[in-house]
Amino acid sequence: MTRRLAAGFVACLATLLVGRSAAAQQYVLGGSATLASGIAGGGPDSAALERARTRLRVAIDFRVDEFPKDILAVGMLAELEPHSSFGIDLRYVRRLSPKLDVNAGGLAFFYPESLIGPTCGLNYHFVLSPTVDVVVGPELDVFIIGTDLPGNSVVWQGLLQAGIHVDL
Repeated sequence: MTRRLAAGFVACLATLLVGRSAAAQQYVLGGSATLASGIAGGGPDSAALERARTRLRVAIDFRVDEFPKDILAVGMLAELEPHSSFGIDLRYVRRLSPKLDVNAGGLAFFYPESLIGPTCGLNYHFVLSPTVDVVVGPELDVFIIGTDLPGNSVVWQGLLQAGIHVDL
C-alpha cells in the first residue's frame, strides 16, 4: 500500500510540474506620436488649394494577441499652426503586413471651433527595433460637420504624416 501511495504521489507531482497553465487572451498596447501637414481644399472657393494646418497626434492602440492584425486606436489631436485647436480621433487599423497598415475612422476637433468627419490613411513602418517603428504615410480627412466650416460646405485635407510607434 505504501508503494501505491508513493507511486500516486510521484504521478501527481509529475503532473503538476510538467503541466502548463492555460493562457487567456491578452491585450497588447502600443503608443504613437505623429506630425502631419499637407494641402486642404473645399469651401466656397473650392478652386483654391491652401496649406493644411499642421497637426500633432498622440495615440494609444489596443489589439488582442490572438488577432494581431485588427487594431483599435484612440488619439488626441492638436493643431499647432496657423492657430491652435484640440480634438480626438477613433480609428480601426488593419495590419496588411508587418510593415504596412491601413486605417479608417472619424476625427473631431472641439476647441475653439468644431470640425467633424471621416478619415482614412495608409502607414508604412520602418522597423528600428522589435518594439519601435518610424511611421510614414498619407492621410485623407473630410470635414462634413462643424462650426469652422466656411460657407456651410465640406472641407478636405490631404496630409503626409510622419512619426514613431512603440509597442508597450
